[in-house]
Amino acid sequence: PLARKFHTGLGRAAVVYEEIVEGGSTRFLAVYESDVAGSGDVGPIRSIRESDIELVRMFGNIPVAYSGANDGVKAIVRTSARKKYLVDASYDAIPGAYRLGAQRKDARNFFAGPTTLARLKPGSRPRDIGFRFGPVGPTGIPASSAVAAFSGTTKVQVKYIAATNTWQVLQNGQLMSGVAPTNIILQRVTVRKSRFRDTNGFPTPYTKSTGAGTVTVLRDGQRFAGTWKRAGFGATRFLDAKGTDITLRPGITWVLLVPTAGSVAFS
Repeated sequence: PLARKFHTGLGRAAVVYEEIVEGGSTRFLAVYESDVAGSGDVGPIRSIRESDIELVRMFGNIPVAYSGANDGVKAIVRTSARKKYLVDASYDAIPGAYRLGAQRKDARNFFAGPTTLARLKPGSRPRDIGFRFGPVGPTGIPASSAVAAFSGTTKVQVKYIAATNTWQVLQNGQLMSGVAPTNIILQRVTVRKSRFRDTNGFPTPYTKSTGAGTVTVLRDGQRFAGTWKRAGFGATRFLDAKGTDITLRPGITWVLLVPTAGSVAFS
């Protein structure tokens, strides 16, 4: 929550994942297309979590930006980079690409440009991550809003704006300015304790993005229920009851990785 007023460029991300972290709060993992993200900086770029490494492997050998992490997590990143699972585009790897922004009371905020990072630390062409785009399906149920409770202290609400075929996103009732995704994916996931601890000595949450679970896709003012499946570190598929891909509307997509211990409600 302390970072919200510093958010820059989040609305330009092609895909955004929201995941639970310490203390019941959430963070964003934002994926940018470097050729269309523009030259402006994005941020704050903060620390990486162990579960982020599992998640980004789906995209292939792409540059991953972060500033700081648990020493054990940094070691996993280095190993992953050597194996070409990802490209280390962190502050430690290329400090000159980052600028220090406004100081907040609990942390430093770093910013950088996706285009610059991709130029300095180029990766391979991203892989198919499982999204399928197409006309709206026939099995949708009208839905104007949804509320996802990640924890007892964090609720995310989305509201459909018919005039633009996009969704507003509110964090604990606070509207996110400049954010207007076309699709919302509510992916229910298992969250367990990580093997690493935060600065206060508490285990950090680990969001498991492999395996299978339930999902609801929101698009065009409708919701579509189904299941998600991800074998190994490959693509994530979103399937309806017949095993057919649930299609997305072309545009920005937000994926809310809601813990199974949380809740989701629709209206």
